Amino acid sequence: MMPGVFMNKTTHTIIVIVATAAVIFTLEGLWLHIHPSNPQRTVKKIQKPLAAQPAADAQQAARDFFTAMKDSKWDDVAKFWPSNAPKGKQFADIFNDKVKGMIGGLEIVSIGTPYKESGNGWTMVPYEVQFKGGDSQTNSLRIQKQSDGQWIWGGGF
Repeated sequence: MMPGVFMNKTTHTIIVIVATAAVIFTLEGLWLHIHPSNPQRTVKKIQKPLAAQPAADAQQAARDFFTAMKDSKWDDVAKFWPSNAPKGKQFADIFNDKVKGMIGGLEIVSIGTPYKESGNGWTMVPYEVQFKGGDSQTNSLRIQKQSDGQWIWGGGF
């Protein structure tokens, strides 16, 4: 017999799997081309303004967070780290010496009006900061006031 003309069961199974996957991916791409996602269906997050005092408290917490970075007071920045942070997401893992060198000495350009975003309990505080190298960053700092009064950082930097 001629080798390669007849396939064993394993080779046949592999060819069937590869051909099936190719058909599935081709059909999925065709479906997405024919039926593009509808932008009207996307869920829009609604920004809810805060009352005056909670807004002022959130702005001050954000200012304290950024001022601690500006002054390279890493123990003060660490106070914003959640006590129940998942394993592998500890303060020292995120704010290592390289990151500290990049963000230490930043300047606060502006801190905006805090708001709550629908669907979560975090307070969002818009900000703009400028780094020592001249680059600036605009984002919203995600913070939350704990039952003990301590503000924690949840991202957005």
